[in-house]
Amino acid sequence: MEVMELSLPATNRLATEYMKGTFPIHEAFHHFTFEERLAYVHERTYAREALVDHLLTYHEQFGASDETMANIKKLRHPKSVVVIGGQQAGLLTGPLYTIYKIISIITLAKQQERELGVPVVPVFWMASEDHDVAEINHVHVCDEGKVKKYVYPPLAREKRMAARIELNEDDCKQWIDEVLKTYGETDVTNELRAYIYECIAKSKTIADFFAAIVLSLFAKEGLVVVDAAHPHLRAIESKWFMTIAHDHHMMTNALNEQQRHLEKLGYSRTIDVSPMCAHLFYDDGQRRLLYYDDRQRCFYTKDGVYRFTLDELKQRMEKEPQSFSNNVVTRPLMQEWLFPTLAFIAGPGEIAYWAELKQVFEHVGLRMPPIVPRLSLTLVERHIATDLADVHMTVEQALANGTDDALEEWLRNNQPIAFDEAFDEAKKEMARIHEQLRHIGMQVDPHLERVMLKNAERIETEIDYLQQLIARRMLQKHDVHVRKYERIALALRPNGMPQERVWNMFYYMNRYGLDFVDRLLHVDYRWNGLHKIVYM
Repeated sequence: MEVMELSLPATNRLATEYMKGTFPIHEAFHHFTFEERLAYVHERTYAREALVDHLLTYHEQFGASDETMANIKKLRHPKSVVVIGGQQAGLLTGPLYTIYKIISIITLAKQQERELGVPVVPVFWMASEDHDVAEINHVHVCDEGKVKKYVYPPLAREKRMAARIELNEDDCKQWIDEVLKTYGETDVTNELRAYIYECIAKSKTIADFFAAIVLSLFAKEGLVVVDAAHPHLRAIESKWFMTIAHDHHMMTNALNEQQRHLEKLGYSRTIDVSPMCAHLFYDDGQRRLLYYDDRQRCFYTKDGVYRFTLDELKQRMEKEPQSFSNNVVTRPLMQEWLFPTLAFIAGPGEIAYWAELKQVFEHVGLRMPPIVPRLSLTLVERHIATDLADVHMTVEQALANGTDDALEEWLRNNQPIAFDEAFDEAKKEMARIHEQLRHIGMQVDPHLERVMLKNAERIETEIDYLQQLIARRMLQKHDVHVRKYERIALALRPNGMPQERVWNMFYYMNRYGLDFVDRLLHVDYRWNGLHKIVYM
């Protein structure tokens, strides 16, 4: 695989400036070198034994690799640290960027273990408690040259967290077969299907399915997965749930103060929370956000089903910690309380919302870990590289500007001379002639005006139709060349979106082999904030 780099803007201004190195770090983040962060982490204590015991038991159910089990045991070492990042439990791992985030975690962990001389464990935080199922219930495929969303039908109406949604083996296999059919039959399709079926067999829930796949894909690298919704993990977290319940007001105030500070610097808010938000969810099968009523001094859910005093809430946390989970504000705090974090791998959106949490971290006596932007990639297949060369476009042009303007310019240059001008002139001339005829008609009968105006509209419509007909025929005449632009757009900017936010890794595995992710992992990446173009 050959790699080139280019500078592309991120999905938000703050992240773009952060990656370019022009954002004033001290305004929103705690600046650490990795050596300084290591010293900071070593000053703190963590529930290492309880965490390791839980992770060993959790990973046994998937038959996790020896490398993963060894990495978990490394966390008992008082000097060990983690590189961590996370994502929702998307079907077939979701869009490409999830895989790129894991590659980033593993790559940075290896690098820092060599440089710091301490165990550095790659950890993926699976946000299995998230109940926005519409974000994970599908993959995008190419169907007849168009981007199409393939939804896994049993998830279409689900509103529970992924960790609570049972996986139906037969339904899932049928859905997998339909997805693979869109990828086309290759010499590895049957092997790939068997591999996915094996992961399904290890899985009771949607979250398990995600974990089984990534633990298998990155078995040699010893990736460790954290199921954020696991009851045993929640039991470890329970004392911090109590801290959040007690301090939620001050956390909100700290968040608002940091947001106002960023707004003064010209950055818009990313996190939107109610002043009454308690930054915790309560889950009885349906995940409900908790709010706090200052007048009645109680926590409540908006639907009115639950109301708790602070003491009642703490009692519930002690008896049923599995019923509580974090929101967007407190999830990063929980991660910091649980893990000796050397660095956090973040996507563009995460960089922007973590910037709003600096004072929240400070309120609870913590300092944010170094926020390292995940690797951002575009995969360029050989036939797409050929198409780019044929239409005289660079990858950078295709990614930055899309192909529409380039195609329109090419068509203008290859259509009859003055094509648009000829039709514009014809409309003007016809309008002039028709106006003369209407003038005659009005002299005969003024009541004919509406009929004559309608007639004028029909004539213009007919000219538009003729123009469109000829334009379509020109497209057909140049069909081979036009399709090159369409293939480029579909591959690199599907629906105008970055490739990594739409396409799924299993398409590429079906085309290039089950070891494709492993080969992608071992590309020599540089941590410089630049977008990577990977030629295959």
